[in-house]
Amino acid sequence: MKILLINSPVWLISGKSIAESPPLGLLYLASVLEKNKYQVKVIDADILKLDKQSLSHRIKLENPDIIGIGSTTLGLPALFKTVDICKKAQLRAKIITGGAGTSIEPENVLITNKNIDVAFINEAEESIINWLSVLKNGQSFKKVKGIAFLDNGKFFKTEAQLPPQNLDDIPFPAYHLLEPAHNDYHGVSGEWEGIDIPNAVIMGSRGCPHRCIFCSNKTRQPRRRSPKNIVDEIEFNKKNFNINSVQFYDNEFIGMTADQNQWVKLICKEIIDRKLNKLGYLIQGRCNKFVDLETLKMMRRAGFRWIWWGVESGSDKVLKIIKKDITVSEIKRAFKLAKQANIKSLMFIMVGFPGETKEDVMLSAKLVKEVKPDRAHFHIVTPLPGSELWDWACENGKIDEFDYSKYDMRLTVTYHTDTLSRDEIKKLYEMLLFRFSNGYWYFIKFFIKSLFSKDGIKKIPTRINKIYKHFSYLLNIYIDKL
Repeated sequence: MKILLINSPVWLISGKSIAESPPLGLLYLASVLEKNKYQVKVIDADILKLDKQSLSHRIKLENPDIIGIGSTTLGLPALFKTVDICKKAQLRAKIITGGAGTSIEPENVLITNKNIDVAFINEAEESIINWLSVLKNGQSFKKVKGIAFLDNGKFFKTEAQLPPQNLDDIPFPAYHLLEPAHNDYHGVSGEWEGIDIPNAVIMGSRGCPHRCIFCSNKTRQPRRRSPKNIVDEIEFNKKNFNINSVQFYDNEFIGMTADQNQWVKLICKEIIDRKLNKLGYLIQGRCNKFVDLETLKMMRRAGFRWIWWGVESGSDKVLKIIKKDITVSEIKRAFKLAKQANIKSLMFIMVGFPGETKEDVMLSAKLVKEVKPDRAHFHIVTPLPGSELWDWACENGKIDEFDYSKYDMRLTVTYHTDTLSRDEIKKLYEMLLFRFSNGYWYFIKFFIKSLFSKDGIKKIPTRINKIYKHFSYLLNIYIDKL
């Protein structure tokens, strides 16, 4: 039985590829399938920028019995398009889908595109093997846990599949089955000091026990790989791809629980003992009481260069509303400790939460100014299907845009709240960008450059107007507070 796994070509919808790193979900499935003696191929149609004709040609060339397509929620439009291309190219093939988008909205996915035979829900390493066995023996799909399908036109969802408990049992991602090659992905390198190409992406754990209202991740049960198994994979990547850096995809590599620090220290010890501390490491963290200086200092000795902190807001009121379960004082403490350990920090801030006001956004600005992170990134709050925020927004008629292709979190505001309109959310977001990402000097620099070219001179009125709008809006917020 021949299986072809495809990462949806999102670029056909958005106009640009979003694939920075290899599709880990598909590669883990491929490794499990190969272990169970199936013939597998993985094609990343997004980074390869395959159009309808070229993708159709590849499918005919591969001639698979089963086509599996992965996608995020925001990539569902591309997934549906890919399903249609696959069905026309290979009429006899069974088409299955998986990933976050399918897991969150299996009924919507199956009803929207009836060419899909089965939707896999959440982590599918065990359920896909069980389904293939049932398919081979001509048995009912209802015997398989963790899937959904249409039965005589009616939606049917089976009992949930318990996620894999021993992550060490799952083989490393099957990069040898992937097209294009591993080194064709640029990852996060380039703009992060110490994180150089080639770059590897690794998941040391799965699941998150926390309850943030904007998160659509339903896998609450945290599970960790053993430190040895994790560093074995780092060593594998170093040997086979000559990597210079590693990005951990864990939801929160530190700051989740008290015992997590011991796990992190054991990983660091393995890295140091194997002399892999010359690589640069980048992780995500949670600003809470569990972050400690001793662990951070050991991480720095092991080569950890950056922590991306999900701060979200500088207002304790907003942090409580979004169930972040951290405080502003804990945020300040985490950044201070990271600085003492000589680890650089990125602060993520979002604008437009329910109950958030202009004054709350100004508290976020105050926090950025006071903490002085090495970098700050800003996003527009975007309710995602499967999240508590989405449910609240739908129930209260707050969603203004249902086209997922516009859920970019940077250009389009998709909803409004009781305290902020779409226009106000956009202006506050742009104000933070103006102050901290681009900065005043950014605009002054481009204004000066405008004087030395014909095209620049033409744009002077537009640039002056943009600067005026930002300053006047910022001034109005301060005046309102007086």
